[in-house]
Amino acid sequence: MRNPEFSDLIFSLPFPLAVCDREGRVFFFNQKFEMFLNRSKKYIEGKKLKEIISEEIDKWIKKCVDEGLEIHNIEIGDFLFTLSPFFRGEKIKGAVVVIEKRREVIGTEHFDVFLKGISHELRNPLSGMKASAKLMLQLKEFDEELVEVVVSEINRIERFLDRICESFDFSRLKWCRYNIHKLLNDVLKAFKTVFEKERIIVEQRFDPSLPEVSIDRDRMFQVFSNILKNSVEAFEGDKDRKIVVETGYAIQPKGFIFVKVKDNGKGMDRKELENLFTPFFTAGKEKGTGLGMYISREIVLNHGGKIDVQSEKGKGTTVTVYLPIGETGKYGTNSYS
Repeated sequence: MRNPEFSDLIFSLPFPLAVCDREGRVFFFNQKFEMFLNRSKKYIEGKKLKEIISEEIDKWIKKCVDEGLEIHNIEIGDFLFTLSPFFRGEKIKGAVVVIEKRREVIGTEHFDVFLKGISHELRNPLSGMKASAKLMLQLKEFDEELVEVVVSEINRIERFLDRICESFDFSRLKWCRYNIHKLLNDVLKAFKTVFEKERIIVEQRFDPSLPEVSIDRDRMFQVFSNILKNSVEAFEGDKDRKIVVETGYAIQPKGFIFVKVKDNGKGMDRKELENLFTPFFTAGKEKGTGLGMYISREIVLNHGGKIDVQSEKGKGTTVTVYLPIGETGKYGTNSYS
């Protein structure tokens, strides 16, 4: 399977995809499949999918190739699979496998706080509207000033709801070409007082040869602020506190830069790491809503990138953000997904 046009087609698809033979042995896959599973080309090539993912995938591959069926939305662990027969001529030679991440079920921890906040913001204008309406009923006459109050409060509710929608619409990005080091320096300056107060040493290892990248400057500022805030909150006790911020060209995937934030804080256990991107999961924090890393990941994904997190309890955490060098958004379609 060395047809260059076929290779280019598979490589260009905007989702992780692999092609396997009738026994489930992978013989072709795109870079997005590699990076989605966080496995190297050398590791994947020639292996059976059941060795890479789960034994359970084997029966679905068999059903697909034996019965010539398209099979959609198979849930295995944290993943969703779609399988389709791979034809050469009229013969089924294997299966095309598309993989995606299952959507998380939103946790309920601190969700009540979120709802109470919305309720409070809506209750104030509604109270004003109710009082105005009652007064008009008592007066039994049209009062222009009171009607203006009602209309004004309705407009305030609409603006509030618009802000909520905008805050959680991560696809609405204001694209520009921007120097990633300038952005990082702006974020670090914002944390300067915190670093001094908490006695945190910050080391910068920037690659000066990196080009500008296509980003929404304010959204990415939010991402790196969330990551640094988590690093600051991870320190405890009197041991030396250090954060290293590093940039460079990614080896895998090609065509991406990376920004790595590494701390020597308390680290996370397996459960905390698995739930890091789950909305409203706070790992026992007294403050915070548990939305920071969920929002950060959604922003990065909509930039065509990815966040990778490595952590070990008692040793620290490393968060790596990958961003495409090629133009994205309104400029193009280069992405990591």
